Amino acid sequence: MNVTKLRADTPGCANRVHLNNAGASLMPAPIVDAITTHLDLEASIGGYEAEFEAAAEIGAAYENVAGLLGTSGSNIAFSEHATASFVAALSAVRFSAGDVVLTTRNDYVSNQIQYLALADRFGVEVLRAPDAPEGGVDLAAIEGLIHRRRPRLVAVTHIPTNSGLVQDVTAIGAMCRARDILYLVDGCQSVGQMPVDVEAIGCDFFSATARKYLRGPRGAGFLYVSDRALDAGLEPLFSDM
Repeated sequence: MNVTKLRADTPGCANRVHLNNAGASLMPAPIVDAITTHLDLEASIGGYEAEFEAAAEIGAAYENVAGLLGTSGSNIAFSEHATASFVAALSAVRFSAGDVVLTTRNDYVSNQIQYLALADRFGVEVLRAPDAPEGGVDLAAIEGLIHRRRPRLVAVTHIPTNSGLVQDVTAIGAMCRARDILYLVDGCQSVGQMPVDVEAIGCDFFSATARKYLRGPRGAGFLYVSDRALDAGLEPLFSDM
């Protein structure tokens, strides 16, 4: 990785020290150029026609994201942002009254809002595993809750926004797989900042965005869905093409 070239490709680096990558990074010129070039093409020939001409690049994008996460392009879906990806994953789970969603006390606030909606709409019980004294979710506590309460879904944030701690999502994934429990990971703050391997994590869903450490544009999210979830026929409540 050539940091000098990366900075040279990012015009904003010339006049500011930008530390808010956890919110949205400065986009490099190649990203801006690709977006404006495609918008110019749409303005010239039409949106669907431009999409047809960019079919190869769009197909490559699925494979590139898959390579970043250690999976296959057929396991990747794109969305307008990470929350849309997260909600699509949640809506794919067929909840019934009394089902348990097990999460943490440091999950992203938007995710917590979705859990409250599930509780209100479907009578789902939301449990939050306690934190360990050193911070981050207590692995022994979450394993105990998985064993005793048999949740329909376990949902964990890889790196919580409010702390920056890296949670052991791989250990939690092993707990879920051992009991055949669906597992959703929010990876917004980890993708691009550290290596991510969804197969090693053992999650069924992994949601993230392009605008943070990947230095991509706003309005570009993606979702990994495991073969296990696909084979089970899980799909969003409202699907799109």
